[in-house]
Amino acid sequence: MLDLLNGIFNRAKALRRELRTHAPKLVARRSLRDEAGSLGAHWHQEVLPKITQHADMEVLKRYSDAFTRLIKLSGPNNLAKSYLEVLDIIIRNFQDNFIIPARQGGFSASHVSEFDTFLDAITDGVESEYFSEAIACAKHGYLRAAVVLGWSAAIDRVHRRVEEIGFNKFNSTSLQMANQQLGRYKKFNQGQNISSLADIREVFDNIVLWIIEGMGLIDANQHTRLRSCFDMRCHSAHPGEAPITTYNLLSFFSDLDQIIFKNQKFKAMKAPE
Repeated sequence: MLDLLNGIFNRAKALRRELRTHAPKLVARRSLRDEAGSLGAHWHQEVLPKITQHADMEVLKRYSDAFTRLIKLSGPNNLAKSYLEVLDIIIRNFQDNFIIPARQGGFSASHVSEFDTFLDAITDGVESEYFSEAIACAKHGYLRAAVVLGWSAAIDRVHRRVEEIGFNKFNSTSLQMANQQLGRYKKFNQGQNISSLADIREVFDNIVLWIIEGMGLIDANQHTRLRSCFDMRCHSAHPGEAPITTYNLLSFFSDLDQIIFKNQKFKAMKAPE
């Protein structure tokens, strides 16, 4: 591992030295462009998979973004200044973030982070392929993708539990809620008439959350927490400036795990087809 990290670090420094002596403002020389693209690919294909489970996700994302930019810059006639800016980002703290921890054994195969331990624990008993994919995304640093797939797993469990209880119960509860003039559901006006799993998948998730509360599957506090999870899913699936951090993701997974997957009211009686 140390040799791998030293290798990519030394290549980045060598490329920066060459670019500093490159007279033209635009980089047209094929050898420089090829080396930039090769460095970016080497990070993603060889280095990143070996350190993903042992390094801070936000640090890895910062470096992965920089190496991805190198790949993009390796096209013809991009500014040498842009190359140097990216290489400076990569080189500046590379030793502190990777080489020194590697010398200290931080990237050894036996090292397991609290993040990994937590994610391994919450997969116990969760049969959804969506959830397995969400965990894989989380461990590889794709936090937004992990949120989207994690929510898909949770709402899929909800849909299937409603199917087992009966869509008639779901429909009648929604109509009772829509008819209330006072109390918590007085503003609810989304009575449903569904008869299949395909139908319920067409109902907006925020409406489903209201109806399963009315059915007694969750209480008001659980509804609020799940609504926050749904909001995070929407933030992750659409462009915006709100960050998704490791701490956000841990909280998100914890809520889904406790409120849905480990909640006996949502215990799946049959496996997904």
